[in-house]
Parts: sequence; C-alpha cells; structure tokens
Amino acid sequence: MAEVISNAEEVDVLIVGGGLSGCATAAAIAAGGAGRKVVILEARAGKNPRFNGELIHPTGADVLAERGFLGPLHEAGGADVSGFACVREVGRPATLLPYREIAGSRPHGFAIDHHDLVDTLRREVLRRPGVELRSGERVVSVVRDQERVIGVTTASGTVLAKLVIGCDGRHSKLRTLFGMEERATLLSFTAAALLADCELPHPGFGHIFLGAWGPILAYPINNKDARTCIDLPADMDRGTEAVIARIRSGYLPFLPPSVKSSLLRALDAGEIELAANYSIRTEECTVPGAALLGDACGCSHPLTATGMTVALTDTRLLGEALAGIDLRSREQVDRALEQYQTRRYRYVRAREVLADALYEVFRGVDDGARAIREGIFRYWGSSAGSRARSMALLSGHESRLPAFLREYLTVVGMSTSSVLRGEVNEPSLGGRMRSLYGLGKKSLEKRSVVARGVREGTIR
Repeated sequence: MAEVISNAEEVDVLIVGGGLSGCATAAAIAAGGAGRKVVILEARAGKNPRFNGELIHPTGADVLAERGFLGPLHEAGGADVSGFACVREVGRPATLLPYREIAGSRPHGFAIDHHDLVDTLRREVLRRPGVELRSGERVVSVVRDQERVIGVTTASGTVLAKLVIGCDGRHSKLRTLFGMEERATLLSFTAAALLADCELPHPGFGHIFLGAWGPILAYPINNKDARTCIDLPADMDRGTEAVIARIRSGYLPFLPPSVKSSLLRALDAGEIELAANYSIRTEECTVPGAALLGDACGCSHPLTATGMTVALTDTRLLGEALAGIDLRSREQVDRALEQYQTRRYRYVRAREVLADALYEVFRGVDDGARAIREGIFRYWGSSAGSRARSMALLSGHESRLPAFLREYLTVVGMSTSSVLRGEVNEPSLGGRMRSLYGLGKKSLEKRSVVARGVREGTIR
C-alpha cells in the first residue's frame, strides 16, 4: 500500500461519474473553495447508449440556474415545462397541474435530450477553474487508509483525494466498494421513444395518460419533439418485437391522435429503447472520506420524474456543506459529510414515498388504489390550492413527510366519500366494503412510513 500511495497522483476532490450529478457536483465544489483541484473520472469513452432521465422539476432547474448551466442548456435546445396534464380516460379533459400555482416556486421545469444535456454540462463544467474530466477511466478498486476512503484505482493507476464522491448511477460500483447496503426491487420496464414533430395536447406540459397496464408519460424535449416513456410489466417478453406488439395492442388505444401518430412512426421504424425501473433504497450515503450522490444513493419509479431533481438537490446540499471548509482537515470533511447525509435523507424520503404512492395509485392495481385515484382527481379539481400542495410535493418544493401524509389522508377522505356513494369500483355493499378496507389499509401503510421516519430521525 505504501508503494502504491507513494506513486499515486493527488487531487483535492475526485468525482466518479461524469453525468448530470457529477458535473453539477464539480461545479458546486469548484465554486465553494478557491484553488480546489477537482477531477471527474468517467468510465465511458463515448456516449451512454442507455436511456436516461430528461425531465427536471423547478427545484432542480433552480440548481441548474445557480450553477450557470440553465442558459447554455436553453441554447442547446431544451424546453421549459409548465407542469403536468393528467388524463385518466380517453376522451375526458385533462387535469392541469401547473407549477406556477406553487407559491414561491419557479414557474417552469426543464427538459432536454439526455445526450444534449450531458454534452452541454461537460463543456460548461470544464470552463470552471480547477476542474478536469477524464473519459474512459473505469474504477476497479477503492484505496483506504484504515477505515477511510482516500482514493481509487483505475487501469491507468491510482488517484488519491481528500474527498471521493460517487456519482455513478443507480447500479453504482462505488456503493458496492464502499460496503453500503441497499434494498433493490425491480418494479417494471420503461419503453422510451422519440415523438418527432409531436404536438402534445397541452403544449409545454408533461402528460400522463392512464388506462393501460401502466401509465404513459410524454413531455417536450425541444420546441418540436417530445419523448414518451411507457410503463411495461416486469415479467413480459422484452424482445423488441414483443414490446412493440404489446404497445400497439395495450397502450396506443389510450393516447390522443397527435401522440398516437408520432408513436406509431417510431414503432414502425423499430425505434424503441427499453430500461428497467427499480426502487433502490439506502440508509447511508457517506463513509469516512467519501459520499454518494443522486441515483447512486437510490432511486424510485421514474413516473414522478424525481430522479434528476433529487440528484441536483444532492449537489446543492453537498456543496453547501463543503463550502469554505479546509479539505485537508479530516474532521471538517467528516462533519460536512454527516451534515449532508442528514439533510439529504430528510429531503429524499418524501420523494420516495410519493413516487411509490403515485405509481400505485395511477396503476390502480386494487380497489383501494382505484378509490384513491378517484379521490385525487376530485382533490385536484377542488381548488388551485389543492393542486399547488400536490405539485409542491411532486416537484420537491415541499419535502416534509408530514405534509405528504396530510395530503394523502385528505385524498383518502375524498375517496371514502366517492366509495360510499358508489361512484368508484363495484357499487354493491360487498364492493364498497372491499374499497373501504383497501383505503384503510393504505392509510395505515402511509402512517407507518411516517412513524418509521420519526424513529429514524428523517422527519422534520
């Protein structure tokens, strides 16, 4: 070990992963301390062939603006997103959920083709003093000084750092090398397609279409094109022909004509990408000398588009914790990492619970979920304040779990009223009893989640 360390390169901060969170983290750290040398190691030498996130809520767009990235991303062709339009049945009007109704929030989110996003961020971050990006550098091991992470080894050699940061995605190698435990569950698959020259029913809004096995998400990525993400069963045949056949038969009937015609062109050309949707939960994101950010810390179903906003918020929280500290002081570094971890999980737990709850409700897999779906649309239609409270939670503007629980129980109350009037599910006495049982069960589940947060200290 002594020989390896004596021959190693030394930097201030080493970031593993050159995507959204890696570039935003580098910019935050470079801004937080003069003269810091920050090196980003990116495993790929070229573009990532896998489909990745593109839709960012206003909270995340705020971070992009703070880092000086939002202007260049607009110049690269990205689109402002005004909120969401939810369609529960073909032929029924959409329920609009605009960001502008959230008091104190930026009125727009942002979306852009992922490759354009990464190319722009890398170009911009390399303009920051002290930041270097090295491509084709895959980490093979972690270097430790007793229990402390002090660097990594790649095929090119060893790089030591006062702080190592993992931004290497949901299947993070660093998470494994750091010895952090995870709970991973495969939820479904997403089929993603470019909707070229697609006019969405409500321009500038992301759209959620319900009625198929799983929800269909469509959102603008520039001034003429949109992207669709189609939720597919985890146990279906994942061959391209089987996926396209399933979309044609089980999903196209639930789309409006303009979106359907654009998707048909993509299907006819076989232009579809498939990605697995996981729920990955962690209880820690730091070890002495190192931290994880973004999807490396865990992820939820992409329906709520929380992943990129959480990643950008992580970079803000870590940047704030590290601002002005002396990286040579291990005590100061560890204290900053502890602060980051506490604030990070306080923020993210509400995102995780909301993502799980909305996916369950929008899929409507049982009587309770279908009853809550009816209640949530009634709730959104009741007032601008109701929509704003829901969107504040969805966008990350509101991050307190008790706020989520209050909203959830309010929706359950409206759902109960619909069940008692026989307006949802089977209106017979037995059907209403099953629906009421399902509502009670889901209420208890969400209460237990909040109670667990109190015990874990992630509630505020």
